[in-house]
Amino acid sequence: MNTGKQINAMVVVVFLLLLAAGAYTVWDPFRSERAKDDQILEAAERAATTFSLNCRLCHGDRGQGGVLGGRLPAALSLTAGRLQGISEGTFNLALFEDSFRLVTNTVTCGRVGTAMPVWGATQGGPLNEEQIRQLAVLITEGRFWGLAQEHADELDAEATNHASVRMPDGVFGASETELVVSNAGPYSVDQFIRIRTGEEDEERLQITDIPSTGQRLVESTGKTPDEFLVSGSAGIEVGAIIRLDGELVEVLAVRNDGDPGIELAEDVSTSAGNISVSDPAFFAEGYVLRVDDELIRVDGAVKTGQLLGERIGRAETSFAASGTTGIQLGLVIRIERELLLVIEMESALLTLDRGVDDTAAVSHGSGTAILEVLDEADAEEAEDPDTGQTLIEALNASGSSVTVSGTSGIIVGETYQLGEELVRIADVEPARLRVERGVGDTSRAEHSRRSPIFEGNLLDVERGFDGTTIGAHGAGAQVLFTEIEVRRAAGDSELESHSKNAQIYLGNRLIVERGVSGTEAAEHPNGELVLDFPQAPDGPAILMRSCGQIAAAAPPSGETPSGPAPTPVEGAEQVAVSLGEFEVIPEPSSIADGPVTFQISNDGTIVHNLRVIATDLAPDGLPLDASGFQVDEEQVDVVSSSANFGAGEAGTAIANLSPGSYVLICNIPTHYEAGMWVAFEVTAP
Repeated sequence: MNTGKQINAMVVVVFLLLLAAGAYTVWDPFRSERAKDDQILEAAERAATTFSLNCRLCHGDRGQGGVLGGRLPAALSLTAGRLQGISEGTFNLALFEDSFRLVTNTVTCGRVGTAMPVWGATQGGPLNEEQIRQLAVLITEGRFWGLAQEHADELDAEATNHASVRMPDGVFGASETELVVSNAGPYSVDQFIRIRTGEEDEERLQITDIPSTGQRLVESTGKTPDEFLVSGSAGIEVGAIIRLDGELVEVLAVRNDGDPGIELAEDVSTSAGNISVSDPAFFAEGYVLRVDDELIRVDGAVKTGQLLGERIGRAETSFAASGTTGIQLGLVIRIERELLLVIEMESALLTLDRGVDDTAAVSHGSGTAILEVLDEADAEEAEDPDTGQTLIEALNASGSSVTVSGTSGIIVGETYQLGEELVRIADVEPARLRVERGVGDTSRAEHSRRSPIFEGNLLDVERGFDGTTIGAHGAGAQVLFTEIEVRRAAGDSELESHSKNAQIYLGNRLIVERGVSGTEAAEHPNGELVLDFPQAPDGPAILMRSCGQIAAAAPPSGETPSGPAPTPVEGAEQVAVSLGEFEVIPEPSSIADGPVTFQISNDGTIVHNLRVIATDLAPDGLPLDASGFQVDEEQVDVVSSSANFGAGEAGTAIANLSPGSYVLICNIPTHYEAGMWVAFEVTAP
């Protein structure tokens, strides 16, 4: 190649390089900006998960604040423009950077004097620095709350197994209180739920009842049987759709001849108040059984009132018991399914320190009750100090040990009362039983400590149930139950196994209270998800110190921050002010100039106060202090202040007001930003 061609080629290469550099220079800011947006989006997506798992139970699913979110009333709204660097409708970079630092520090350290806890791992919280940075991005960007809502919806849909509205007529009307869902299994009475009504709106409801037949399964069942033994027939009809856990079944037949293989162990006369059966452990309270033509309702096994005092294996024939009352020699007792014959017994024995606290040691007869000694606070709450134990034998004034009915509720070292005398328990020897094991063809078994001791195979029962005739029955008579024949997995539900005593419900019905937590009842078509609505923590603790900060004590009730309660002015105009979450309501809302007494009542559930501020600024535009969570009282004209009032408390604030514009606010941190302000006008006479 000649020199001219080489020069031309080099010129072309240089030109192309310059062209590429220019294109890169033009394109690079767009690439950089897009990369930044991608990083912000990724941080917000991760923060949305963190927020849904940790923050929404106070601040609401979308950070809208505790009141609007139906959660903790004192929780601040995180959607305020100032947190996004917006002041008077304009973005301010310095304010944005201050807000980012404020959010980061608040999440890390919490807010002393409030219920906002510490979240930073450096302060003992659960979140690391990157997670907190991501949360700060979510909050200060202010445009990704939809992501937080999506994660909240996902969590709450999983909690209800994605159950949806399934009304017979296709819609759940705004006035209806019986909601039919695709699967009522995950729901419980008193649970709060929600149904979306739009992009950002929802109705919240509370479950007040789940209709039941009142019956239960009396045997566990797998996925194959199509006949169930149940505790009774009331409320179960042929053709009905009933629910066991999450499975719907259609009732095809109801019979009273279900045989669990149990029979009467002894003859039963017409006057007997209990019956003996071959397997009493099978029964629970409320079971209705049939013997011949008589229906009998079970109240429960006959208790001796005593408990096994120690764990025993299959070989032991002597063991401790809580007491001997209700047990006598020759009695057949039952522990779980094993029968045991009592052949010897020793009563429980207490060793006592007598005449405690200067009381006199005196004689006490057999049957004297052993009472707890209650202090004044306990005495107000406890109606009966009786331990349930008594002296079996008499105790003379000089005696130091005595046999008692039992040891349950008796603690070594504690003081008890016998008549007018106080005694301290020095030692306890439990009752002991010696028994013959595995009687009546029952099997020896291991038994745990505190297992109840029953009287043989006896059941307390209600005879002649449901109007049937009481009859005499011989030993060996069959004990029968209601049996229902069913079609499994009805209504597109799934086959499930069910445990003994599983409750039988009337289909997938829920009885609900409509429009709770500040929402309105709305119409919901079939297919809408019925989501869980987890509640805010109950009375979260106030954070008293963190990151070197210590919460300031609130002024005592009845005092203002600067001194004692003000003296009323005779003839002053009266203005009633109601404080709540989060609103300030004066009545009237304007007055003529002159002396005024604000009669303040805290009608909310948390602490509030009142500040009367003279200003020409917009009511929602008062300057905030460095924390960003309350009005800076050094920058405004506070003409009157009240004390801090707890829920239900009341008080006054007094002022002499000239004509002009005022704002009434609560200046507890976060409350002004949450909406606790109202314009107040004073006119010339």
